[in-house]
Amino acid sequence: MSYSQLSPHLFVHHDHVNTGIIRDGTHVLLIDPSGSSLQETLDKLGITQIDQIFYTHHHRDNTTGFNLPDNVHIGVPAAEEQWFSNVESFWNDSKYRWHLYSCHPHNLMLPRSIPVSDTYSEGAEFNWGPAVISVLDTPGHTDGSVTYLVDIDEELMAFTGDLIYDEGKIWDIYSLQKGQQTTDYHGFLGARDELKDSLDKVKQKSPKVLIPTHGEIIDNPDAAISKLFNQIDICYDRYVSISALRHYFPDMFTEFRDRDDHMQIRDGKPPPEFLRHIGTTWIIISDTKEAFVMDCGSHNIVTQIQQMQDDGEISNVTQFWVTHYHDDHVNGIPEFQKTYPCETITDSVVADVIVNPKAYRLPCISPAETRVDRITQDGDSWQWNEFKMTAYHFPGQTYYHGGLLVEGKNVRMFFSGDSFTMAGIDDYCAGNRNLLGDGVGYDRCLKLIKKLEPTHIFNCHVNPAFDFTNSEINFMLNTLSEREKCFTNLIPWDHANYGMDDQWIRCYPYEQEIVCGKEFSIQVQVTNHSAEPRPLIAQPIVPNDWGVDIPQKEIKIEPKSDGYIDFTIPIPKIVSNKNESTRIVIPFDITYNNRPLGQFREAIFVVNGG
Repeated sequence: MSYSQLSPHLFVHHDHVNTGIIRDGTHVLLIDPSGSSLQETLDKLGITQIDQIFYTHHHRDNTTGFNLPDNVHIGVPAAEEQWFSNVESFWNDSKYRWHLYSCHPHNLMLPRSIPVSDTYSEGAEFNWGPAVISVLDTPGHTDGSVTYLVDIDEELMAFTGDLIYDEGKIWDIYSLQKGQQTTDYHGFLGARDELKDSLDKVKQKSPKVLIPTHGEIIDNPDAAISKLFNQIDICYDRYVSISALRHYFPDMFTEFRDRDDHMQIRDGKPPPEFLRHIGTTWIIISDTKEAFVMDCGSHNIVTQIQQMQDDGEISNVTQFWVTHYHDDHVNGIPEFQKTYPCETITDSVVADVIVNPKAYRLPCISPAETRVDRITQDGDSWQWNEFKMTAYHFPGQTYYHGGLLVEGKNVRMFFSGDSFTMAGIDDYCAGNRNLLGDGVGYDRCLKLIKKLEPTHIFNCHVNPAFDFTNSEINFMLNTLSEREKCFTNLIPWDHANYGMDDQWIRCYPYEQEIVCGKEFSIQVQVTNHSAEPRPLIAQPIVPNDWGVDIPQKEIKIEPKSDGYIDFTIPIPKIVSNKNESTRIVIPFDITYNNRPLGQFREAIFVVNGG
C-alpha cells in the first residue's frame, strides 16, 4: 500500500480506506485507522506513539483491522457513541434482526465494542500538535457521521467520511436508504438531502482538499460536490419516474407532479368475482368452492378464512402459494398450516428463505418458519380445479420472489406479489436486491409480463386489478436501462448493482447455532455483476482468544453469475452461561477484483450454553 503527503505534518495512508495521519515528531493522531498495512506506513514515518484516534462514522470497514494500542484516546461522533462502546446492544436486540423496516444503523456494525474516550459533535474544536481540529455534524452516509476540519501548515483539509468518493461519485447507494415520510424501507435515496446539506456545510468552510474515507483525495471540492449533486438528482428523477410509491404515498413526490416525462398512473379495474382480497392475501374460489390461498401475514387471515367456511362461501383450502418472504406475507403461515394442512407451494428462490429464515439477513424478514411441500422452477405448470397455474421466478420487489399466472374463466391473471402498482415498480428498498441489467430484476419481470399479456395484474396490497400497455412496459424498460447507466456513473464500480445490491457479497447461512468444540461450515457467496470474470479472496476473522488463524481462500467468478467459497471453522470450548445464548459476530475480510474491502460482511454464530 502507499501513502501521500499533503503538507509537512499531514499524511494519508491508502489501503481499503484512507487513514489521516497528523504527525508531531514521533507522535501521531489518526483519523479512521483501518487495515494491517497501516503499521508499515507508521514505521516508515518513524512513528513510535499513537496519541489519539478519531473516527468519522461507525462502519466496520473503516474501524477494524488495525491493532489499537493500549490506553490510546479514541474519539467518535457523539450521535454514534453507542455503536462503538456498546455495539452488543445491536447484535443482541431482536429489533435489529427481525422485521427490519429501519436501515439505520446499517449492516457494517463493529463485531465487538471498543473503548471510547471522547465524543464529538458540531462546534467542538481543539488543538493537537501542529493542528487545530474542528468538528461538523455531517449526516448522510450514516445518521451520525462527522467531518473533521484540520487546519494545519496554513491549509484547511476536510476528512469527510463517506459523504463523497470522488468527483460526482459516492461509495455506495444503499447506505442512502432512509425514510422521509415513512420508514426507511420506503426511502430509496432518502438520505440524499441530508448528504447535500452536509456537503454544502463542508463546502462553505472552503477546504483546500477533501479526504474521503473511501475514494480519491479531491483537490477541487466545489466542482466535485456540484457534479455529485447533479448525478444524484438525475438518478433520483429516473427512480421516481416509474415508482410504485406514487400510488401508495402521492404526497412524497409533490415536486414531480404533472411531469410529462414520467409514466402516468394507470386506472384500476375490478377483479373477477371469484376472487377475495383480505390484507395481503388473495384467494381464488373455484366452482367446487375449494379455495386457493396466496400468502398469510397474520392471525386475522386465518380467522376470516374460517368465517368464509362457516358462511358456506368456501368448502376447504386445498392449495397455498407463497409469493415472497416479507413478514406481512408470512407471519401467519405457521398458524395457517396448522389450521389448513394443504399443499404449500413456492418458487425455488423463495423456498430457502421461508424454510430457513435464520440463514438470511434481509429487509422485512420474519423468524416464522414455513413448511414447503412443492418447490417450483421457472415455468412449472399444474392444474387446480378449472384453473391452470404457471409459476415463475419473479425478482421484482425483491429478488426472493415468485409470480403466478392463473388462466381460466376467460381471464389471464398474474399475481405479482408486491412487485407493481398502477404507478410502476416497487423497487423502493435497495436491501431487497432490485438488480439492474438485461434479463435480471425488473427487466426480466417486465419482459415476462409483456410476453404473457395478462388481462389482470394483482398486487397483494392493492384492491383493484390493473394492467400495462406495451408502450408503458417499454417506457419502464427504457427507464431501467437509463438507470443502469446513471447509477453506474454515480459509484466507483463498473456496474450499478455493486452500489445498489448490499447483498452482492453475503454469508450463508447468515446465522447458525453451533456447539463448542465442533467444526461448522459457512459459505461466502458473491454475485459478479461485471461483464468479465472477477477474483474473490475471503478470510474469516475469528475472535483473537480462539487461537485460530483460518487461511484465506480465492476463487474466480464467471461474468453475471454467482460463486462461493466454503470455509470450515473450528469452534473452541467457549465457556458461557448455560442459561444464556452467546452471539458471536464473525466478519469476513474481502478482496474483490484486487480491490481490498476490509471486513465487508459478517455471519452470526449462536452458542447455546457452555
